[in-house]
Amino acid sequence: MSDGTWVAGTRAAVYLPDGDKLRRVGWEAIERAAWDSEASVLHVFETTAFGTPLRATDLAVDDPGRFGQLLRERIDASVLVQRHVPLVGKKGVRIVGRRNPAEADAPVAWNFVLDKGLEPDRPGLIEQAEAALRSVREEFGI
Repeated sequence: MSDGTWVAGTRAAVYLPDGDKLRRVGWEAIERAAWDSEASVLHVFETTAFGTPLRATDLAVDDPGRFGQLLRERIDASVLVQRHVPLVGKKGVRIVGRRNPAEADAPVAWNFVLDKGLEPDRPGLIEQAEAALRSVREEFGI
């Protein structure tokens, strides 16, 4: 990185700075990454429990180069299932099932994200989202 610290990526995980050490995060726990070219910052977002903000790690790099390519490839490889289920008109929930791409028999981690404009405190909405998640899991037998 620009400040001389290291980040690393392997087939199974990315190692992100956490104070004075590196923290291992499996690819199935990475929601997305985004490059801000104006600020020269690579933002890495981790999945979290529903209703909590994504955990973000900002990496100051001059150019993400091959590391950015690795992030995209491994994040994409971790996604087994991604489905949008409408709940209120066209707005709904995005259901994602992920597994560590380096382990064929790794457990599947499931999460869902409500579309913008849908609030989790809307009566019955969370129950609908959970039912959609169960339906997708049953459909794929996972």
